[in-house]
Amino acid sequence: MDARSYLGSDPALRMHGPERVGAIALRLIADAGRRVTNDLPAKVLDRVAMGLGAPQFESDPDDPPWCVAGGPSATIHADPSSLVGGLLSLWIQALHPLVLAGVMEHSKFEEDPLGRLRRTGGFVATTTFAPGSEAQAAVDLVNHVHSRIRGVAPDGRPYSAQDPDKIDWVHCALLLGMGRCWLRYGRRPDPDLLDGYVAEQARVAIELGDLEPPHSWAELIDHVEAHRPTLVVNAQTRFMDRWLWTPTLKGPARLLLPTHQALHSAALAAAPDWAHELYGNRRFLPARYAGGALAVGAGALFVR
Repeated sequence: MDARSYLGSDPALRMHGPERVGAIALRLIADAGRRVTNDLPAKVLDRVAMGLGAPQFESDPDDPPWCVAGGPSATIHADPSSLVGGLLSLWIQALHPLVLAGVMEHSKFEEDPLGRLRRTGGFVATTTFAPGSEAQAAVDLVNHVHSRIRGVAPDGRPYSAQDPDKIDWVHCALLLGMGRCWLRYGRRPDPDLLDGYVAEQARVAIELGDLEPPHSWAELIDHVEAHRPTLVVNAQTRFMDRWLWTPTLKGPARLLLPTHQALHSAALAAAPDWAHELYGNRRFLPARYAGGALAVGAGALFVR
C-alpha cells in the first residue's frame, strides 16, 4: 500500500474533533508568541539542548551527510513530531520478544532513561544531519556494542543483536513510528515524502546489518506485516509498557513526568490498531488526545 493510500485508510493518522481544534488554536497562539518574542523560546531551547549534550553538526562540502539537506529524512527528523515518533517507535519495538530480551538484559535504561533516549535520538540525528564520516563512526560504534549483545530469552530461544531479522524489525518499527506521528502531528506533512524517507534510511539499516531493508513505504508496510506473527506480549513487554508510561526519573527530572505522559499519550493515539490489540490497553490521559494538541502547539512555539 502506497503512503497516500495508507494515510487514507487509517483514521488514527489524522487529528479529529477537539484535538484538531485545540491543535490549530495552540499553533496559532504559539506562532504569534514566537514572532512577538523574536524566537526567544527556540533560542532558550537550543541552549538547554546544548547543555544536555545534544549533538552539534557543521556542514562540510567534502564530507556530505548521508541524507540530503532539506530532503525527506531531514524534514521528518527535524519536525517536533519526531519526539513523539520516537516514543511510539520504542513502544512498537518492544513487541518483539527477542529484541526486547536484548534490551532488558544488556541495557541500563532503567537507571538512566533520559540518557538512553538522548543517545538514541543522537544516533538518529547523527545519521541524518552529520557529515558522512561522523555518521559512519556512529554506526561503527553501534555495531561494536551489538557484537557483545547475545543471550537466551525467557522463552528459551537464543538471540543476538547482530541477527539481520532483528535489525530489520528495529529499523522498520522506528520508521513506522516516526512516519505515523509525522503524518498526524507534523507541520504540513506530505505522504509523498515517505517513499524517499524510507529509501534514504535504507543506508543506515544496511550499515547496521539489515541485508534487505525496505526502500519504499509500501515495502516498509510489507516488512512490518511479515514480522507481525513473531510479535507477542509477555512479562517483559508488560514491564516495558508500564515503564514507558512511568519511567524511573530521579531528582528534578521527576517534574517532567506529566509532560512525558502527555507526549506518550499522543504517541499511543497515533499507534496502529494491531499494536493496541496486542497490548490490550489504551493508556491515554483523561483528556484522551490532549497530548497531541500540546505537542503541536509546543512545536510551533519552540521550533523556528
